[in-house]
Formats: sequence, C-alpha cells, structure tokens
Amino acid sequence: MLEIIIVLYALIVWWVFFKRKLYPWNKRAKIIVFVTPVVFVLIMIMLMNIFAPSSSDVRVTRHEVPIIPQVKGRVIEVNVTDNQRVKKGDVLFKIDPEPYQASVNALNAKLKLAKKRLEENQALVKTGSGNRFDLEKAEADYDELKEKADNSYWELEQTIVRAPNNGTVVNAQLRPGVFLVPTPLRAAMSFLEDEPQVFMLFHQNELHQIKPGHEAEFYVPTNPGRIYKAKVDGVIWAQRQGQVNASGDLPQTGVRPAVPNRFPVKLILEEGGGHTELIAAGAIGHGAIYTDNMSFLHFVRKVMLRVYSKLNYIVPKLH
Repeated sequence: MLEIIIVLYALIVWWVFFKRKLYPWNKRAKIIVFVTPVVFVLIMIMLMNIFAPSSSDVRVTRHEVPIIPQVKGRVIEVNVTDNQRVKKGDVLFKIDPEPYQASVNALNAKLKLAKKRLEENQALVKTGSGNRFDLEKAEADYDELKEKADNSYWELEQTIVRAPNNGTVVNAQLRPGVFLVPTPLRAAMSFLEDEPQVFMLFHQNELHQIKPGHEAEFYVPTNPGRIYKAKVDGVIWAQRQGQVNASGDLPQTGVRPAVPNRFPVKLILEEGGGHTELIAAGAIGHGAIYTDNMSFLHFVRKVMLRVYSKLNYIVPKLH
C-alpha cells in the first residue's frame, strides 16, 4: 500500500512541476515535495498505531489433552496414526477386555445370589418368621455387590479409549502389546483440540483504544495469503512479571533494567472467518485490531495485511 501511495505521489509531482509546469521547480518546491510525504506518512503511522494497532506477535495455541487410560492392561489394537484428525468419540485404542469381562461375569453371578437371599429375607420378615438383622445384612451385601458390579462395568467400558473432542492425535507412538498403567505423568499419546486459542501481544500504550467486540484480522506464514477474521474477547490485564509470591524477602526494585513488557489480547475466531483448515499450533503471525474511530485507517491497514500475507509465498533463501 505504501508503495502505491509513493508512486501516485510521484506521478502528481511530475504532472504538476514537469508536465504542466504549474509551479517552478526551485529550492522551496523541492523542500515541500520531499517534506510533505514524510510528514504525511508519519502522521498516518501514528494514527494507525492508535486506532488500528498492529502486532507482529500473534500466537496460535491449542489445548493439549494427554490421553491417559483409566484402567491398566495390555493394548490389543491401535486405531489411529500420528497426526490423524479424529472426531469426538472416535476409538483411539483398545485394552484387553478379558480380565474385566471375567470380573463382570463373576460379580453378576454373586449379585444374582445376593438378590435371591435378599428376597428370601424380605419374605421371612413379612411373615414374621424372619430376623431383622439378617435382612439388613442381606441388603448391605446386595448394595455392596451392586456398587462393585457397576464399577466393574465402568472399568470394562474404559478398555475402549475414545477421543475426548474433535482434534488431532500427535506423538502416537503406542503399539499393540504395550502394557499401560493409569499414571498421570505418563500419557499413552497426546491429543490437540481443533479449536485454537489466538493471542495478540501489544505494548502497554497500544491498549487504551481496544475493547471487547472489536474486529480483528491476522495471518500466519504457514498459510500464505490467508486472512483470518476474529473478534476481541478481551485484554488479559496480567502477566508473569506482575506475580508476587508470598515471601519474607524485601521487594526487588530492579538490579537490572526491566524488559519492556506486553499484554496479550485474546481473540475469538469468527464462524466462517476463513479458518476451515487447521491452523498450526505454535504458529506466529501478524495481525491488527480495528477500533471504533477513524475507520478510513482500517482500509489502509487491511490492505497492508493482505499484501504482507501474500509475501509469505516468497521464500528468500539461497540454499
């Protein structure tokens, strides 16, 4: 966009001073011709940085869900491969169900016997020939076995491990024959949810015009030429440098110069906003937010974003 403005301005100067010779090309004219665009560009840049602020640090993240089985056992079947897209409820892998099926069968047999004893005691108490203590014990035995049977059914169902949400399986190194144990620190595989979390990082003095609901756009180099549309969810008014842990130490007032800090602005991607394909987790791009004022500057910023996004098709490498 800036290049187009420069070319148009050069054409106007040529037409006024050389083609039509409306004004003499003297020292004063040269100063005006060269100073005016510099001042104009500086004013435009300052206004855009206030009313259409841009960020060269747009970060795309996605929630990672470690897939940890709820029961132990040997893997008999793996239904996914690395980087495979899956839907919520799709089978990821299966654990040998035989021990759990045997437990279900055994508890069902005991439960039937306990139910029969309970019914017999109820009948005896009704006729007056039974013992209230025996009835209460039969009820307790039945309830205990019922709880164990329900838990056994649940364990049997957990031998089939399913996708917790729509997403992508990553680091799928699991193979049939591996013995798994439900350990929180050791996941069987990793899973990335489809819905990305997008943050734009801004310096502190760029945030005063940004409000929830403002329009935003960004691009990432992994998808050249693609512009993603979003809305501002809000500014996260906190960062790690501002965290203070409980301590008896005196506050540190700066042994070394403080690093200029920035605050993240969380974005919500619009439905149908150009993100039908998967946005890579960890991608870093460039974006802008369009505030309520000076909407004519939004057009300039949008054109600039689209030009820069197209430049990602160029790979400036000589090897």
